[in-house]
Amino acid sequence: MAALKRFRATGPSFADLVPYAGLVDNGVLLLKDGSLMAGWYFAGPDSESATDLERNELSRQINSILSRLGTGWMIQVEAIRVPTVEYPTPDQCYFPDPVTRAIDAERRAHFGREQGHFESKHAIILTYRPLESKKTALSKYIYSDEESRKKSYADTVLFVFRNAIREIEQYLANTLSIARMQTREVRERGGERVARYDDLLQFVRFCITGESHPVRLPEVPMYLDWLATAELEHGLTPKVESRFLAVVAIDGLPAESWPGILNNLDLMPLTYRWSSRFIFLDAEEARQKLERTRKKWQQKVRPFFDQLFQTQSRSVDQDAMTMVAETEDAIAQASSQLVAYGYYTPVVVLFDEDRDALQEKAEAIRRLVQAEGFGARVETLNATDAFLGSLPGNWYANIREPLINTSNLADLVPLNSVWSGNPVAPCPFYPPNSPPLMQVASGSTPFRLNLHVDDVGHTLIFGPTGSGKSTLLALIAAQFRRYEFAQIFAFDKGNSLLPLTLAAAGDLYEIGNDQNGEGRALAFCPLFDLSTDGDRAWATEWIEMLVALQGVTITPDHRNAISRQIGLMATAPGKSLSDFVSGVQMREIKDALHHYTVDGPMGQLLDAEEDGLTLRAFQCFEIEQLMNMGERNLVPVLTYLFHRIEKRLDGSPSLILLDEAWLMLGHPVFRDKIREWLKVLRKANCAVVLATQSISDAERSGIIDVLKESCPTKICLPNGAAREPGTREFYERIGFNERQIEIVSGAIPKREYYVATPDGRRLFDMSLGPVALSFVGASGKEDLKRIRALKAEHGQDWPTHWLESRGVYDATSHLNVQ
Repeated sequence: MAALKRFRATGPSFADLVPYAGLVDNGVLLLKDGSLMAGWYFAGPDSESATDLERNELSRQINSILSRLGTGWMIQVEAIRVPTVEYPTPDQCYFPDPVTRAIDAERRAHFGREQGHFESKHAIILTYRPLESKKTALSKYIYSDEESRKKSYADTVLFVFRNAIREIEQYLANTLSIARMQTREVRERGGERVARYDDLLQFVRFCITGESHPVRLPEVPMYLDWLATAELEHGLTPKVESRFLAVVAIDGLPAESWPGILNNLDLMPLTYRWSSRFIFLDAEEARQKLERTRKKWQQKVRPFFDQLFQTQSRSVDQDAMTMVAETEDAIAQASSQLVAYGYYTPVVVLFDEDRDALQEKAEAIRRLVQAEGFGARVETLNATDAFLGSLPGNWYANIREPLINTSNLADLVPLNSVWSGNPVAPCPFYPPNSPPLMQVASGSTPFRLNLHVDDVGHTLIFGPTGSGKSTLLALIAAQFRRYEFAQIFAFDKGNSLLPLTLAAAGDLYEIGNDQNGEGRALAFCPLFDLSTDGDRAWATEWIEMLVALQGVTITPDHRNAISRQIGLMATAPGKSLSDFVSGVQMREIKDALHHYTVDGPMGQLLDAEEDGLTLRAFQCFEIEQLMNMGERNLVPVLTYLFHRIEKRLDGSPSLILLDEAWLMLGHPVFRDKIREWLKVLRKANCAVVLATQSISDAERSGIIDVLKESCPTKICLPNGAAREPGTREFYERIGFNERQIEIVSGAIPKREYYVATPDGRRLFDMSLGPVALSFVGASGKEDLKRIRALKAEHGQDWPTHWLESRGVYDATSHLNVQ
């Protein structure tokens, strides 16, 4: 066998500098010095929407959790800023028409660019190192029972660590949204083989190399030096593999701190990792170190000769006296055990293949940190040690003084975050891993907007007229078509949804006009289906409503006559309203229904022999003309449409859009129907979106509490009057705080929107391109007139000519997106 020893490098390698030994439990990593490590991903409340009071309370709660820890514990809070180019792929979507497919392709191209879009992720790493004191050594030999006597020391330490992190996780879960880094099992080769991937090792690998990819576990997950397979070149600007490494050290702390003092660092449009390491000390050990600090400053208060000769001069170091007083306060705080003290080391780690570009990024970080009142420098001679000290589980490298307490630590670490939304549709009725409804943006951080919170997708959209409500509704409708078998039922006012409906092969019904959007006469036959008991019961109730609308008081005799005639018509060939009138036996009912038959003014809508309404995947009902016809005509038509829609709900993803919902909230019949929908339609996998410009009507509707409770997602349009008396109270009633009201009042109309859900809060911009704007943002009278003319001239090819007329070149390629 060849002797390879002389060819093998025997010097220290990069793997010798990392502390990872083996995975000893699910989510628990053993380090080379005997420490145990676990990690969590977490998300805090939106940094922009939180009030000062909320931030202070969050900081207080985190301090109370961390102050329980002492010597032997270390926490590392990591904020990772990475480029995001993730967008649902075409094979994940089911857009049935070229226009909505082109809109989504345009948005995919926009969010797929690597420059300008970044996302923040946050992690907590806890490390525990057992103390080898006489007390702990003695405890190895003292057991309370036979079973404990048989346990090894390693088993005992692991048991203590698991109990401790479980308790800490429970406390953190009450304050933050938190998820443990654990081992995942994935079936491969048709389910024959199970592969294991570990989140904690993936995170560690990312910290070492700057590359995030799944890490597959071997059968025996020990000897983990292979995590550091990258080549490290030491120097003033170290290099890991082919990428240069820069470390910005935050080394000068201001005189005071407040929650979120460094939040701006978590918004930079750069790729970096911000690591905050804190090594805990017990109260007694902290007091000893603080006492040494106090004595050092005490010696500087008076000059040396005054101390030597016991003289009293007027020369006193006022700065030293101040530091003595502050150190004594720190000793008192450490003794109270309301805070814990420790060594705090914050650094920002950056990678780039271009040395000059890396230096520019590092300087940008340094300037931002200094602008917040901190000291900062770009590491040179100490760069490698600073990088190693930022790695999870490293106790030894780059320890910085002086001591700080956990109250300051809770202010300094990034607890508040920018909410990026759920990367998958959260509705359990949708297929697993369905894409989010749509991706929007705000600043450099994209946002994935979902209407659903669990299985409830009901949404309340409100704000003054002219602030972009119709454009948002149209984009929601266009993006909702990405789901397989999706159904959309939209009630529009002012034809704002006309361009999208006609372009997306939808059915536009302009109720109240003589003809609908496709040039066919539209008339309803509400009694055409009486095949089931439920249909006959609805028909009976509907006829009673028509009679009551004519001022007739319904009596039992009326109900019996109506029910008897409906039963007879169930097997009769004629199902029109005239057929009902000719057969019913009470003259009072005949006279009341005359208004709705062919001999009355509403006969053209409600007295057809065959029903002209066909419901398919996408239909829009333009009801502005109908609204002007008065209650006697409006209520029967909308009640019938609602009934048809309810029968259409078969469990497929469905969406009901109610534009100008204040018109319906003001009527008791529709108010009760909306109340019912909000309570029961979630079971049918249907989301109701209520859009209104009249906040006062929503207040007076009597169901504002139902809207607040049943619509977990609320989208506010910019409203400059949000802080004024009368309007402010409405926002407060739906749960908005002072900061949220301020955001709504200062947002840019027709551009920015503010969404609030139990999962998070975010101000966002829809990021509309020219193709999307041509179909969701073109609702002016001249635009609608031009669209109608193009459709009449070119038929189904009108969208191409419409895009060309708006200067969107190469329109044919836009609409041929696969």
